[in-house]
Amino acid sequence: MKSEEKTGKRKKYHQRDTLKPWSRLQVRMAISYVAVSVIIALLLELLLVVIFFTLIVNLPYVNQSVVNAANYSAQVYALEASVQGGGTALNPRTTFRPGQLYSLSAPAGFPSGNGSNNNSNPSLAQVVQFALLIAPNGQVLVSSDPSRYPVGANVAQLLPGQAQLIQNALAGKAGNTTNMIGHSTSAVQPIWSKNKQPIGAVYIQTPPQQFNPSIFSTIPPLLFTALFWIIVISPIGALFGLLTTRGLVRRLHHLVQATAQFARGDYTQRVKISKRDEIGQLESQFNQMAEQLVESIAQQQALTEQHARLEERARIEQELRTAQYIQRSLLPKEVPSLPGWQLVPIYRPAREVGGDFYDFHPLEDGRLGIVIGDATDKGVSAALLMATACTMLRTATRESVSPGEVLARVNELLAATIPSGMFVTCFYAMLDPTDGRLCYANAGHDLPYLRHKEGVSELYATGMPLGMLPGTSYEEKETMMAHGDSLLLYSDGLVEAHNAKRDMFGFPYLMALIKEHVTGKDLIDFLLGKLAAFTGPDWEQEDDVTLVTLQRAESYGMSEIAAQFDQTDGDNSWQTLDEWTVPSQPGNERMVMERVAETVKTLNLSSRQLEQIKTAVAEATMNAMEHGNHYQADVPVAIQALVSKTALAIRIRDQGGRKTIPAAVEPDLDAKLAELQTPRGWGLFLIKNMVDDMNVSSDETHHTIELIVYLGGDSHADEKS
Repeated sequence: MKSEEKTGKRKKYHQRDTLKPWSRLQVRMAISYVAVSVIIALLLELLLVVIFFTLIVNLPYVNQSVVNAANYSAQVYALEASVQGGGTALNPRTTFRPGQLYSLSAPAGFPSGNGSNNNSNPSLAQVVQFALLIAPNGQVLVSSDPSRYPVGANVAQLLPGQAQLIQNALAGKAGNTTNMIGHSTSAVQPIWSKNKQPIGAVYIQTPPQQFNPSIFSTIPPLLFTALFWIIVISPIGALFGLLTTRGLVRRLHHLVQATAQFARGDYTQRVKISKRDEIGQLESQFNQMAEQLVESIAQQQALTEQHARLEERARIEQELRTAQYIQRSLLPKEVPSLPGWQLVPIYRPAREVGGDFYDFHPLEDGRLGIVIGDATDKGVSAALLMATACTMLRTATRESVSPGEVLARVNELLAATIPSGMFVTCFYAMLDPTDGRLCYANAGHDLPYLRHKEGVSELYATGMPLGMLPGTSYEEKETMMAHGDSLLLYSDGLVEAHNAKRDMFGFPYLMALIKEHVTGKDLIDFLLGKLAAFTGPDWEQEDDVTLVTLQRAESYGMSEIAAQFDQTDGDNSWQTLDEWTVPSQPGNERMVMERVAETVKTLNLSSRQLEQIKTAVAEATMNAMEHGNHYQADVPVAIQALVSKTALAIRIRDQGGRKTIPAAVEPDLDAKLAELQTPRGWGLFLIKNMVDDMNVSSDETHHTIELIVYLGGDSHADEKS
C-alpha cells in the first residue's frame, strides 16, 4: 500500500511539474502577444506623427496676410510706375531704392513692422524679398537685387517657373495672380497706360516663411494617445494571445508527453497531425522517427534472437557431436567372426542423436552374447544412459550367461541410478555357434524376426524396460537356428519412420519384406533401400536406425569320406572353418583362393599342399561361376571349409543342378593338339590331380564339388602329382 501511495504521489508531482512549464509558456507567449501588439500600435502612431510632421515641414506653408500684402504691394508699385512713366511708357530711371528721385516707395498706410506685436500683419521687409520692373519685351528694366536678377536680362530665363505668370501680366489680363513656390509667394501686376494698354509689369516675391514652433504643442496629445493605445491594446492582446496560443501549446504538450512515453518504452505512442504548419511538420517527423525507431528495434531484436538461435544451435551441435562421440566410442569396433555364421550390424544415427546401441559379448567357451537396445530421450542424456547400460550389460555378462539374469541385474542397477521417466529397452541373446542354440530375453524391445524354412516368426519374451521397475524378472526362452536360418534385430527407428503422407513403415510391412529370399548383408541393404523408397528423398530421419542380422550358413551334407571317418572313428567329427558366398563374376576365383588359403593357415599345411589347394579351389570356383551360374552376378557361388582330425574338405556349390557334370577323364593330348578334340576339358582332370580326393554331387538346383586333402604327412595328391 505504501509503495502504491508513493507511486501515486510521484505521478501527481510529475503531472504538476509537467503542467507548470506549459502554463508559464502560455503566459510568456501571451505577454509576447501583448508586447508585440503595443509596439505595433506605438509604431503605427509614430509613423503617423512622422508623416504629419514631414508633411508640415515639406508642404508649402504661407501666411494669408503675407499673400495679401504681396498682392497689395504689387498693385501699388504698378500704379506708381505708371504715374512715373506718364501713363505712356516706363521710366528707365525708376528704382526700388528708397530716398532716390524715381524710387518706387512703399504704399502709404502699409505697416512698417517696427515695434508691432501683431504677427498677422507683416512689414514690407517681411513681405518683399525682391521686386522687378519688367519691360513689355520681357526684359528686366529695374531690379531690387541686381546681383541675382541683373537689368536687361530676360525674365523668362531668370524665373522659368514664373514665365507664364509674367507673360499673362504683360498681356494685360485683368486681376492679379499668386503662385506659391516653397514657402514664398510671387505676385505680378500689369502696368497700364492711359489708354488702358499694358506697358510693363511689376513682379514681387516674398521671402520663405519660417516654420511655426507652435506645432510642438501637439506633442502632449500624442503622448496621451500612446498611453491610450497601451491601456486599450494590452488586455486585448493578452486575450488574443491566450486564445491563439492555447491550441499551439496543447499540441506541443501532447508531443512532449508522447516523447516521454516513448522514452519510457511505450513504442505505440503517436501524435495526431491536425495542421500542416511547423508544429504539424514536427508531429509528422516524430511519427516517422517513431516508426523508424520501432523498425530499428525490431531489426535489432531479430538480430539478437538470430544470434541467440545461432548460439543455441552451436551448443546443440556441440552436444550432438559429444553424444555421437560417446555413442560411437561404445559401439563394437570389430564384428566377431564365427565359422559358419554371418553377423552384420549397421547403425545410422539421426541428426538428433538417439540412444540406439548394439554390442557383442564373446565368452571363453565360444558362445556369443548379442545385444541391441534403445535408451529414451535424445542428445547427451540418451548417450550417457546408453553408455551406462552398455557398461552394466558387459559387467553382468561376466557374472552370468543367462540372458534373463543379465537383464534383471542391469535393471536393478539402472532403477537405482537413473532419473524417473528414463528407461532402456533391450533384447539380449546368447548364441552357441556349434549347434545353433539361441537363448534370449527381452526388456521391452521390438520383437526380433527369425526367418526359417517354414516362414518368419517373432521371438517373443516378456519383460519391462530396464530401469523402469525394480524387482522385475525377465522371461527367458530358447530356440534353435538351423542351417540357412537368419535373425533380424532392429530398433524402432526403422518401423516408426514416416513418409510424406505420415504413414508409418510398420511391423507388418517389415515382416513381409523379411519373407522375401534375402539374407545377411543383402537383407540390410534391401531393407534400407525399401526404407528410402518408402520415406522419399526429402525425408529427415527422425530417430536412429540400428539393424543386426545373424545368419547360419546352409548345410552341404556329409561327404563320403567324412561319413567313413564317422563310422570308423567317432572322434573324427567335422567342424566348419568358414562359409561365404561370392557373386558369379570373372576374377572372383582369386578372391576365393586367397580366403581359403587364409582359412587353412592354422592347419600347418606344407607350401606344396597349400599351392595345390589354391589351384584346385580357383579352378573349381571358376567352373562353378562359368558353367554352373553362367557368370550371372546375382547368382552366387557358395564355399564351405570343414576340417576333422585327419582331413580338410572344401565344398564349392553352384546353382546349375539341372545339368550333369561330366566325369573327370584323362584328356588325349595328341588328339587335342591335332584339334580332333576341344581344347577344353582339362578342369576336372586338373582339380582331381591337385587334391587327395574329389566328390561331385548334384540335385535339382545345385552342383557341389567336394575337395578332400588328408592332414599329416605327404598327401595322396603329392604322389599323383
